[in-house]
Amino acid sequence: HGGGSVMVWGCTSAAGTGELQVIEGTMNANMHCDILKQSMILSLRRLGRRAVFQDDNKHTSKMTTALLKKLR
Repeated sequence: HGGGSVMVWGCTSAAGTGELQVIEGTMNANMHCDILKQSMILSLRRLGRRAVFQDDNKHTSKMTTALLKKLR
């Protein structure tokens, strides 16, 4: 009742759910890349071939774009 917000990163697919990360503070490129390298990769391995990575194109820093290109 006092206002506020919570930001999380998570994933889901037909094969189940993946990692859920609570983001503390403001999301920046370093934090986003760390989440992708840790949580996304673990989640995709666990969910298998039925998982497809999709994002909202809000985090388009050069660092994030380069990481996603490398991971594909």
